Amino acid sequence: MQTQLFGPLRYSAGMAYRSVGDGPVLVLLHGGSGSRTHWSRNVFELSQRFKVVTVDLPGFGQSATPPDPIDPSDYLEWVADSLALFLRDEPVFHLAGFSFGGAVTAATAAILARRGRAPRRVSLLSPAGFGKPVGRSVQLEKVSTGGNTSEQEIRAATARNLGRWMLYREPAANDAAVDIHLQNVAQARFDSRQISHRNSVIADLQAAQVPVQIILGTADPLIFPSLEARRATLTEAVPGARIQTITDAGHWLAYEASGTVNALLAQFHLQGEPNGI
Repeated sequence: MQTQLFGPLRYSAGMAYRSVGDGPVLVLLHGGSGSRTHWSRNVFELSQRFKVVTVDLPGFGQSATPPDPIDPSDYLEWVADSLALFLRDEPVFHLAGFSFGGAVTAATAAILARRGRAPRRVSLLSPAGFGKPVGRSVQLEKVSTGGNTSEQEIRAATARNLGRWMLYREPAANDAAVDIHLQNVAQARFDSRQISHRNSVIADLQAAQVPVQIILGTADPLIFPSLEARRATLTEAVPGARIQTITDAGHWLAYEASGTVNALLAQFHLQGEPNGI
């Protein structure tokens, strides 16, 4: 996969990461059952203006596997420790996280703020961390990878599921999104719902006390109970947060609406930076 060529593989406290580009440091944290490849359509363009760091969170991609069980707070401290270690020589850095990675980003920002190392700015894309979505229903097909199921059937079912859950438009069976998803699921070794289903994002953002950008898709089926309710909650609880929506986009915004996401991230994170906007 081309994105794996972007920077040498390094490890920090068991967490794998790669970096590429020059400029303000922007660390990208992926979603559940994912890896750094969730950002495959963003790294190159963002690296023209940032030093982009893509991370495999513990239990995903090429990172170490967490002990089972692990307390969510210990998992988040692990992430914070890893970030602090490889960012130790960076006086300023920015964080952005998608879905599960959004909840991790908010929590990590709060932890680092308590240590006196808060990120300059934080972006959350389709963030989780609003509690267990009791009553939400997204009907997915069961994708069998054994028996007589052909690769074509697996890819076709995966594409249909991505269209119901992650993307507004169902991708073709040969789309790169299918490859990314299948590879990531095969490598996932941590149940991200332990973090995603906590009601934590609001309190973490309030504790971090940094400028916040939140990007939501108008067709994201995982926003529950509604986009309007989510916006209202965030507006009331995090005054000053920049809440932006992308029309006719689903959950995996960084892939489906990469051009818009790249522009919004650059606009937000370059504010106040030398040679920024």
